[in-house]
Amino acid sequence: MNLPSLINKKIEAHQIRSCEADIVIGVSGGADSTALVRIFSILKVPCTLAHLNHQLRGAESDADEAFVRKLAKDTGFPVVVKSVDVETLAAETGQSIEMAARQARHAFFAEFGHAVIVLAHHADDQAETFILKLARGAGPAGLCGMPVFQTLEQLRIFRPMLDVPRSDIVQWLEENKFSWREDASNADEHFLRNRVRHRILPLLERELNPGIRDTILRTMDILRAENEWMEEAVNDAQWPINHLPLALRRRYIRAWLFNQGAEEAGFETIDRILQLLKNTSGTAIYELNDRQRVIIEYGKPRFEERGSPAPKILWEISTRSANGWTRDNSRIGDARAEAAVSARKLGGRPVEVRMIRPGDRIAPLGMEGSRKLQDILTDLKIPRAQRKQLPVVVCQDEIIWVPGYRIARGWAVENPNASSVLLKIEQKVD
Repeated sequence: MNLPSLINKKIEAHQIRSCEADIVIGVSGGADSTALVRIFSILKVPCTLAHLNHQLRGAESDADEAFVRKLAKDTGFPVVVKSVDVETLAAETGQSIEMAARQARHAFFAEFGHAVIVLAHHADDQAETFILKLARGAGPAGLCGMPVFQTLEQLRIFRPMLDVPRSDIVQWLEENKFSWREDASNADEHFLRNRVRHRILPLLERELNPGIRDTILRTMDILRAENEWMEEAVNDAQWPINHLPLALRRRYIRAWLFNQGAEEAGFETIDRILQLLKNTSGTAIYELNDRQRVIIEYGKPRFEERGSPAPKILWEISTRSANGWTRDNSRIGDARAEAAVSARKLGGRPVEVRMIRPGDRIAPLGMEGSRKLQDILTDLKIPRAQRKQLPVVVCQDEIIWVPGYRIARGWAVENPNASSVLLKIEQKVD
């Protein structure tokens, strides 16, 4: 395998050379990252080496750091080294050593700002990730594996060796007489990934399919393509979603939860919320955790995080002289709305916009008598939490227009040629 040529094709395909951002390679000193540094050197792609000393193996960790510093010197690349006591971090956060180390690496890479972070994940990593995700019950989004290029929070990550088996990487290093560091912890089966690497995958190869790794990679390619289609379908989906196939409804709610800032969106959570959405009357509450919950009112979900104040809504109104009718085409709760009222009826008096108040009533155009706004909004299935931020337009304490609903009786423009006053309201968030 001509490994440099393969990596160069990935670099060109993703325009890594021509991007204006700095290129940073995460280097542990192991075979995979060492090969990546050597190949970038051969290809003359300028980059910075980034090494995080996890302080987990004492003198061995220090030797890894020394090796990476020498590698930087040999290739002429600058190097940035940082030390983090991962064991203490895990104890303080209650995370596993693996998760704490991952968190420390992400924080370290984030220090490079908008750089492209190049990582040495390879085909074997993909197969191991698939088994781990499958065991945890992941869906297509989790089982499709790591992409070659990914934006993860503020990190831009490039993985050019995802379709290269580790055996090919080691063979290339040996053929070119390049040394690397062997991490003894990679053989420690206390770590779940190592058990998958050394026991589960070899067992599947022996007992089920000698080509299981290639089969897994093909399956991941299929899932990745289907996942991309699903994401596009979710982005195009319109509310309400009850008419969508179940798979798309699940994906829609999952995306909605994460967009709201939910800390988790597991299978049971998503399915329970979908069940609650079927009830289009009344209110139901689903507690995500001790801080976050989803409130379903009239079949519509609303995310709530306790302890965080709701944004303050302000409304502004403007008026201008006009002629004839202007239909209110807005819906209740829209951020903008406009309608026309009779200039003769207004008689030059000022109008103002305010929030709905308890006991408010309107004499709706086309109806007899007056009605409480509370009853109208209940009939229209407007969630309670939304009602207190809805606007009404008043003239001398009389409600003359409920935006998104209708104007009051007696305030309509008499005919298409009659003088009118165009009212426009707009929402402002403080």
